Formats: sequence, structure tokens, C-alpha cells
Amino acid sequence: MKPSNPLKDYEEKKLGIFHLKTTLMAGAGQIVDGYDLTAAALVLSLVESSFSSYNLVQVSLILFLSITLGNIVGGILFGYLVRHGRKRFYGIDATLMTLGALLQAFAQSPYELAILRFLLGVGIGADYVLSPLINAEYANRRDRGKLLALSGGFMWNVGALLSVVATIALEPLVPQDMLWRIVLASGSIPAIAVIYGRRKFPETPQYLAFVKGDVNELREKYDVSTGSISLRKVFLRAFIPTLVLASLTWYLFDVSAYSGVFFGPSVIAKDLGVNGLVFELIILGGFAVPWNLASAALNDMLGRRLLQAVGFAGMGAFTLLFALFFGKIMAVESLLLYGLSTIFSQLGPRTVVGFWGVELFPAELRGITQGITVMSGRLGVLITTFLFPIIISSYGIVDTMILLAGLSFIAVLVTTLLPEPNQVSLAEREIQLRGVQDIAKEK
Repeated sequence: MKPSNPLKDYEEKKLGIFHLKTTLMAGAGQIVDGYDLTAAALVLSLVESSFSSYNLVQVSLILFLSITLGNIVGGILFGYLVRHGRKRFYGIDATLMTLGALLQAFAQSPYELAILRFLLGVGIGADYVLSPLINAEYANRRDRGKLLALSGGFMWNVGALLSVVATIALEPLVPQDMLWRIVLASGSIPAIAVIYGRRKFPETPQYLAFVKGDVNELREKYDVSTGSISLRKVFLRAFIPTLVLASLTWYLFDVSAYSGVFFGPSVIAKDLGVNGLVFELIILGGFAVPWNLASAALNDMLGRRLLQAVGFAGMGAFTLLFALFFGKIMAVESLLLYGLSTIFSQLGPRTVVGFWGVELFPAELRGITQGITVMSGRLGVLITTFLFPIIISSYGIVDTMILLAGLSFIAVLVTTLLPEPNQVSLAEREIQLRGVQDIAKEK
């Protein structure tokens, strides 16, 4: 006889204020990441001017390589640490982001800027693990997809859009040598806003039930009554095939997506004859943010696997068309094709790739599995950082886009091999994956 789900009543609750608060708190970290990476791309040439002995390639490595390495360290470190408690570390990530972002305004050398961006990257990498994991464990079953979508891809693009608006607003008011400092430091504001709030949230019910086994705190914090829970030990090696597939989809997405994030305003926009700030404003405001909302609305109806597969397919198709017609049609038409690729990106993988490491694995391993998927995505960013400028300068924008389209089509096939977590109770999946031996009746 299969043991009953001790968290059934909690997971079946209707969407409430608590869910919305936790989603907003979780989304703040994504705002910081979206803001910073987009802002760094927008002010790239200004940073180069401030450190005149460094060329554009060296400055791009300082801005992007340091923060990406920090992401990897933060993801793996905090992915391991959260097995000792989610609440214990929630807020530390926001503190690291605040310090790293704010102190960029005072960097006097490229080395100082690189160190601060590494610190910022550690905080963001930690948040990539903590926020979706905690938000998923707080969520109810029916709305988990939309809550993760809102706190993830949607908030990331809100942050990116804010960086464009901030740069446009500050550009006529601030001297050029100060503009990049103020723009980058402003990314600390969302993190500052949530440090205190994150520290006040209770430990998640999933952690209390299936890792800590504290039935008293579970009853006190969530009004969940259950007896002791006996669980079999779980080992990461049992989940490696699924983890490899989940990690590969994030890796393939970031290789494709961050080529546009890093070099869209400077390289792609320039080739289209469009101002970089205007280009980003159109892509984010007109294509990205609205379709993040569409993905949030559809996630719990259509499922993660379908949306991600369709999203990758659309990315591949319109990126390929963009490449084939590049230079043969008007700039407006090329921009529309690039925008359509963005729509499918946001509808699918931009929103969904961060779900797999959380939703497919047991609570005891959930931190490290999310950390590994985060690391895989960041490795994709490193590939983009190093190879994209070389490939695009050697082979041109057309061949580069054809390559990116091919990677998207490969990602479609990988996605179809993943299990579907939509509408699946995390607690019931826990019981299935961990082979729960016994859930004693409450005495």
C-alpha cells in the first residue's frame, strides 16, 4: 500500500497572498541578473573608454567572464549548502548581490571591477538555486508552473527592460564616464529591497517534511499534522540520466540566448542599422515581456515539456529565417524575424529551463541538482563569451545564426526525453522517487 501524502492539504490549497509574496521575493534576484547582464552589454563601450588601455574584447571578458564564473561558484556552493536548510541561506544571496552591484560604482581598475562582478555573480548563482527551489516548495500543485514562470523568466526580462529604461533616462543627465557606474550600481536596488523580507519567511514545508523531518515545526508553521516519516536514502547517481538531459537543455539555451543578450545591442543592432538602446527596448518591451506572461498563463495548462519543445523549435526556425534573409530584406522585416525568435524563446526555454532541476528531483538532492543545471547554463554562457565574437568575426552573422538555429533544433529532441512534472505533486513525487518506507499516523 502506497503511503499517503503528508502535504496533500497544503499542496491543494488555492492560490493565495502567501504564494504571491514568495513569488515576488523570489523574482527580485532574477530582476538583478536580467538588469545587470543587459546593462553591462549596453555600457560596454563606455567601460572600454574608462579603461582605455583595454580593448573591447578584454573589457567584455572583464564584464561577462567574471560574473559567469561567480554564477558557477555560487550555484554549486549554495546548491550543496541548502541541504542544511533553505531559510538559513535565503537573504545571504541578496546581500552578496547588493554588495557586488553597488560597489561597482567605485571600481578604480579593471581588476577591481572583475572582483566585484565575481562577487555579484556568486550572489546571482546562489539565487538561481535558492529562489526557484524555495518558490516551488512553497507553491501549490495547480499553480506551481505560473509561479515559477513569473519569478523566473518574466522577472529576468523585467530587469533587462529596466536597465534599458534606466540607461536611456540617465544618458542625457550624467557624464559618460559616470554613466556606466551609476547604471551598473543601480542593479543593487531590487536586492536591497528583499534582504529583510527573505530572512523572515519560514522554512519550506517540503524541507521540513522530507529533509529535516521536523513534524512539530511543520504543524506550527503550516498547520500540517503528520507522524514521523521514514525515508530511504537517495543517491545522485540514480538520477544522472535525467539530470544530464535537464542540464543539456539549459546549456543549449544559454549558448543561443546570451549571444543576443551580450552582442545584440552592439553587433546585431549595428548590422541592422538600429540604435542599440532602441533595439533592446523593442525586443524586450514588444516581444520578450508579453510572451513571458503568456508562458506563465499556459504553463499549468500545456505543461513544461510541450512549451519548451515548441519554444526551441520556433527559436530555431526564425533564427534560421533571420540568417537566410539577412541583408536581403528591410531592417524592419529582419527585426521582426529576430523578434519572432524572441517570442518563442520566452514562451518556452527562457521560462522553463530553470524548472527541471527543481521539479524532477527529491528534496534532499534538489539543491545540488539545481546547482548542476545552473552550472551547465553558465558553461553555455562561457562558450558564448569566448567563441561568439570569434565565430561572428570569422564567419559573419549569417553562418553564426545558422549554427545557433541548429543548436535549438537539437534542444527540441533533448526536451522530448524529459519527464513531465506539470500538475505533479512534489510530495507525491518525493514518495515515488525516494521509496518512502513509512509515514506514521499522527499520535
